[in-house]
Amino acid sequence: MALAAPLTSALAADTPDIKITWGGYIKLDALASRFSDSAVAQGSGRDFYVPNSVAVVAPPTAESGHTYLDSHAKETRLFIKADSVIQDHKVGAYVEMDFLVNPGAGNETVTNAYNPGLRRAYITFDNWLVGQDWSTFQNVAALPEGLDFIGPTEGTVFVRQPMIRYSWNNLQIALENPETTVAVNAGTAFANTDDNSVPDLVMRYNLKAGGAGDYAFATVIRQLADRGTVGGARANSTGYGGTISGKIPVLGSDDVRFMVSGGSGIGRYLAINTVGDAVLDGAGDIQRLKVINGFVAYRHAWNEQWRSSIALSALKASNNANLGGVITERAQSASVNLLYSPIPKLTVGSELRYAKRTTMAGNDGTLSRLQFSAKYAF
Repeated sequence: MALAAPLTSALAADTPDIKITWGGYIKLDALASRFSDSAVAQGSGRDFYVPNSVAVVAPPTAESGHTYLDSHAKETRLFIKADSVIQDHKVGAYVEMDFLVNPGAGNETVTNAYNPGLRRAYITFDNWLVGQDWSTFQNVAALPEGLDFIGPTEGTVFVRQPMIRYSWNNLQIALENPETTVAVNAGTAFANTDDNSVPDLVMRYNLKAGGAGDYAFATVIRQLADRGTVGGARANSTGYGGTISGKIPVLGSDDVRFMVSGGSGIGRYLAINTVGDAVLDGAGDIQRLKVINGFVAYRHAWNEQWRSSIALSALKASNNANLGGVITERAQSASVNLLYSPIPKLTVGSELRYAKRTTMAGNDGTLSRLQFSAKYAF
């Protein structure tokens, strides 16, 4: 994940009752992207790797491909954290923002100004967490170190949302904000229904095995609902799925990181909703979509200043006859990078990525990208 440096180098301001820390990082990205099949408008797909932004045109022509050079500092991130002990209870708060999740109307014409966007905001009270955080279904620690904002996008769980979570030793259980993404019959895209009435239930177990690595096992059970908002009848269904992920130390300071996830009706949790939760059949009923995805990455430290990661990532969705032909059936990518930290907390590097997307109709398109980044964490 984006140069993956931990945000532990924060500045602190202490009072008798509360400890305030703040920090973040400044990051500049420059990306040269070649889309094989069509032009791609300025947006998220040119800022970081978004599988559904890989254009597919059937049949492409020799003039279909487009190459772009984009640079931005939108991933720049800031956070503030408060910790205190009140009547023997640990109480805390955390808020984090960047300029990538909600860039607004900023453009490259004159000012390149972009809006701050909320990433995480929560309160902790002993073992409880209330607020917006990474989904309990996601293991952020397993993401590879890289330059892209996400990295193996099609292969990872990736959701931030409001929740109530309780942690006890290695076990976590959470009720998280529900949402259903549905495509109409023969539709070409997924839409939010906003019709859920029951929170998503997520359970997770974290296993720390010392020299054998750290692992996370999680499952989600959720309501799928469309009350005619997208176009169906008053339909309900139940989605479910699981994920296994981990980080395994090997050969000194090297490590292997991986994640495998899958289920029926959990597309919103996987690969930034590359394939949604469900499709409506001819009668307007919800048909859950089955999706499986995963990645594996190897990180090698050449010395104390130089390191590299290589990653392979893939997604496969069920080919449902009710889906339109342009919906993604498969996506896969490979990446390799070289990172250099001349001093602690300052990192520069380059990353090469190749990605391919295949639609339900069997057509495909590719993305080739070279990225350069510089980051200072504070």
